[in-house]
Amino acid sequence: MGYDWPMPEPPSPVGRNDPCPCGSGKRYKHCHGTADASPPSADDLARQGITAHARGDLVEAESRYRAALAAASEHPTALHYLGVILYQHNRPAEALPLLDRAVALVPHEPEFHNNRGLALSAALRDREAVAAHRRALELKPDHPGAWNNLGLALQMVGDIDGALAAFRSGLVIAPEFPQLHWNLALALLLQGNYAEGWREYEWRLRTPELAAALQHYPGPLWTGDDPAGRTLLVTAEQGLGDAIQHLRFVQRLAARGARVVALVPPPLRELAATAPGVSAVCSVGDTLPAYDVHVPLMSLPARLAITLDDVAVPMPYLRADAERVREAAGSLERDALNVGLAWAGAPENTQNVRRSLPLAALAPLFDVPNVRLFSLKREGEALTSADASWSTRMTALPYRNDFDGLAALVAALDLVISVDTSIAHLAGALNKPVWVLLAQVPDWRWLLSRPDSPWYPSARLFRQQTQGDWSDPVARVAQELRERAHRR
Repeated sequence: MGYDWPMPEPPSPVGRNDPCPCGSGKRYKHCHGTADASPPSADDLARQGITAHARGDLVEAESRYRAALAAASEHPTALHYLGVILYQHNRPAEALPLLDRAVALVPHEPEFHNNRGLALSAALRDREAVAAHRRALELKPDHPGAWNNLGLALQMVGDIDGALAAFRSGLVIAPEFPQLHWNLALALLLQGNYAEGWREYEWRLRTPELAAALQHYPGPLWTGDDPAGRTLLVTAEQGLGDAIQHLRFVQRLAARGARVVALVPPPLRELAATAPGVSAVCSVGDTLPAYDVHVPLMSLPARLAITLDDVAVPMPYLRADAERVREAAGSLERDALNVGLAWAGAPENTQNVRRSLPLAALAPLFDVPNVRLFSLKREGEALTSADASWSTRMTALPYRNDFDGLAALVAALDLVISVDTSIAHLAGALNKPVWVLLAQVPDWRWLLSRPDSPWYPSARLFRQQTQGDWSDPVARVAQELRERAHRR
């Protein structure tokens, strides 16, 4: 969970008798407010860019910033916010030279350092990002956004205690800042502090990033009181992996006497119906059935006071369609170890560059004898040119193209090797052996250091030893795969 750059404040409207914002000293009506006014200055153009930027018109804002730079190539505001736009477009390599120039021109502006830190993190230059955010805080110690971003950068370099301290420092200044609470929650959960972590995690529902995407449901929220005799609508949020992971808790509600209706994304509809405790399933867009109270699926751990010892459930807790599993098994090779590969997550995920790896990085797996590799990437999903050349060495079965078919294929395989994406959760929920390749500092659910997962007993975790370096975990996976194939 990141914290985006603060939206620039649009300039106040200029009255005809006000001083012209170009700085000429004239009244606006006698300067740029006249019909025959001279062309706008770089300052004017930068202000126009900020106005467009503030209303979310990035195309117009970029045009104005570039026009300002055409008039004055070292205009610091235009340099900086053009860099911000490039960062927003996920082009940090292009953004950073502009942000660097702006900081050099106006070194005393804390926001310039703060936003530069965000771009450095996006470029995976985390230690430099830490320094940039620290500089912003030297200039403005009461900047809650910079405290938040410092915490995120510290977490990326593995200093979880430092990250927690930064988030807490920000909350002293801004106790109602939801992103600080949410990121504090993620760091606490990563450390295994579930008691405080789940309470803080509820702040996610107040963050603009998630709140804008959440559906709103009529009726009261379930707050954790006795659910016996009532129908609970449990609503999925965020990604497929999140929903798969948290469906395990529905059976606790059923055990307390509730009738549970699960509202899940359409791809999960059939699988969710197999989760213990689920009485009925509906999908987004369906007419909602009658219910008494509703609750977000990922709020169940807080409502149920889940500890690290509580996450284990009888396995599997999801089941693929038996007939489709038999069909998929018929396409496998009896005399080989059948292994599915998932090497990249959804590109729109802000952490995808950290959790994914190029298929070529898995080259050692392709040379293991008596192993047949199957692609778990859907047909039509974009492949890089480098990935495309390696993908021809895998078998691509049509089952992978819908989620129920993918579940059947995963259930039929001998092993799944996956990065941190929904396929790892799917394999774990189906109790299929799954080896998960993880960044040095992973998502909260995989905890720290340990080679196993309390959430998925069938999972083994292969972690980077150095941030961004996949060579060591891939080498260990290749060796384990070779031994497993040999034993077979």
